[in-house]
Amino acid sequence: MPITLLMLLTSIFGGALFAATTPGLQSVKPDARWTYKKVDGKELKLDVFLPEGYEESEKDHPAYVVFHGGSWNAGEPNWHHPDCAYWSRRGMIAVSVDYRLRDRDQVEVPLTCVKDAKSAIRFLRGRAEQLKVDPDRIVVAGGSAGGQLAAATAVLEAPSTDDPADDLSVSCRPDAVILFNPFFKCAPSLSPPHHIRAGLPPMITFLGDQDPAISVDGLLDFHRSLKARGNASEYYVGKGGKHGFCNGRNPQNPFFYWSLELTDRFLIQHGLITGTPGKVRPPGVGILRTGTDFDAHR
Repeated sequence: MPITLLMLLTSIFGGALFAATTPGLQSVKPDARWTYKKVDGKELKLDVFLPEGYEESEKDHPAYVVFHGGSWNAGEPNWHHPDCAYWSRRGMIAVSVDYRLRDRDQVEVPLTCVKDAKSAIRFLRGRAEQLKVDPDRIVVAGGSAGGQLAAATAVLEAPSTDDPADDLSVSCRPDAVILFNPFFKCAPSLSPPHHIRAGLPPMITFLGDQDPAISVDGLLDFHRSLKARGNASEYYVGKGGKHGFCNGRNPQNPFFYWSLELTDRFLIQHGLITGTPGKVRPPGVGILRTGTDFDAHR
């Protein structure tokens, strides 16, 4: 990824720009941190947000698994704490994944990142009974480079993308995929649009029409290719949105609540969650309108 985009991502996510200033989803902290993998003495963890009544509950819960962006070289799980907080309130076990990064961990990317992403899902599904996870309702999400990882768990099947230390009898295939400005510009062997086929999980994708790194038409081709092979896909383009435009650390970001509302409906439609969407939009944050504020492709 060009250094200019890495600088852009750092400026968007790297500091006080998105510091929470009002109570709400942004002020909630993880309930736990679970180690999903140990590599070379390093523990890779999940920031875990648990639904109300989790400890007393005997039922299994759907899971939301999200991968942060940052060019496979930067970023932190806390970038997605606000959306994890929302989905835990909707009855999901929501986790934000720490995965290995290029310079910090001296690894090959995005291949190593894909292996870690698959490991995180196998951890949750393989220990579903212990963790109270419904193994048939695991939703993955990701933004930018994390979007590549989320999609990769659904479409990449080459053995080279699996960690041989995992229990490979446990599927890493998610049951739905949520993509925020996914960055697919990597080697074809690791780029999800090159591996589309029938029978993939339902996908919902969000992009800002002012994104300097990703073209609206490029992701429209991805959406149409999914649909042409009989897969469920929805694609939304926010007008005026730039890279990382759906991030929730700014409590006044209308695109964050817009993406939550559309995704909530999408997950209900596909049987991943039930009930009524949460009411979390703060006063003064407007509702976006089809055609005026965003375009929809279904």
